Amino acid sequence: MLAIAASADARSVQIRGTAYEFNSAGVVIGGATIRVAERPRLRATTRPDGSYKLTVPDRATVTPYITASGYHTIFLQTFLTDGEDLQRVNFQTPTEGVYRALAALLDVPLDPDGEPRECAIVSTFNTRNVRDLSFRQFIAYGAHGVPGATAFARPPLPAPIYFNSQVVPDATQRRSSVDGGVIWPRVPAGVYRIRGRSPSTRFASFVATCEPGRIVNANPPWGLHQLGKPMPALVSARWAVRSRSVRLRTMRVSRLPADSIVRVRCRGRRCPFRRRTIASPGGTSLDIRGALGRAARRLRAGQTLDVLVAAHAHNGKLVRWRLRPATPPRAVTLCVPLGNTKARSRC
Repeated sequence: MLAIAASADARSVQIRGTAYEFNSAGVVIGGATIRVAERPRLRATTRPDGSYKLTVPDRATVTPYITASGYHTIFLQTFLTDGEDLQRVNFQTPTEGVYRALAALLDVPLDPDGEPRECAIVSTFNTRNVRDLSFRQFIAYGAHGVPGATAFARPPLPAPIYFNSQVVPDATQRRSSVDGGVIWPRVPAGVYRIRGRSPSTRFASFVATCEPGRIVNANPPWGLHQLGKPMPALVSARWAVRSRSVRLRTMRVSRLPADSIVRVRCRGRRCPFRRRTIASPGGTSLDIRGALGRAARRLRAGQTLDVLVAAHAHNGKLVRWRLRPATPPRAVTLCVPLGNTKARSRC
């Protein structure tokens, strides 16, 4: 679930995820090597459960890729790290046999080593419902594609091929199926921005860095993922300001989605608490002032109070007050995109 992003080390961030077998999500790949195309010295090894953790530079371009015995090498989308860890960066990895079968089905020219002479770009239109799930929950979810969408590239590429509901590339399919898969099997070298269109929803775009012989698979819950629902919750507060005193009188959240979680964080000298997590009891409103109890009476000027509201499949809402002497605190509202941790002005 969402957490308020920390910035303990501004020089590096971590990428975490799981390597598993294409078409067999329950088969994880332990002992695989994860590397970064732009940083050859960086590497990590997947654990027996397929999970990995890789530290990479912040404010850097990184294209992770996987090598594993019996599996074909797969590159992910290219990320620009931006002050937050990247979670659920999974590798959907085909066996060599499945890779060659797909290459034959798509009539992809291969070199003598069995690598494509050009590049291929693959992604999945995937539902927002898997964006914030653990890997175990993700594989239990089942089909996670979003049907009825189309994909395009900048610079332009020929129309892609969509996977049908049997998870087979189908040249007669004009839009995404419930599988959600889409592929450009023959792509010249270059850097491409891949976007999606749908009459009923919005998707994130991604960057694919193509070189000859490279398979780029921007797979769930990244790639062409469905954007989160707007957070409807409203956070309100009343403050009593007298001379240098700033006192919280009331703070409530209303219009909460089901199973919401509210996280409260205090920063600054003599904070009465650092973090508090308050689960919604099932209603649509929550008394934060009451939940904080005595701690709410010990808030002081010079401190900063953050309230983050999170709920499954929704973007998070972060409301921030900077407490200054003799000045009524002003609420600043930020958005935390579903699946991310860093607040920004809009999602």
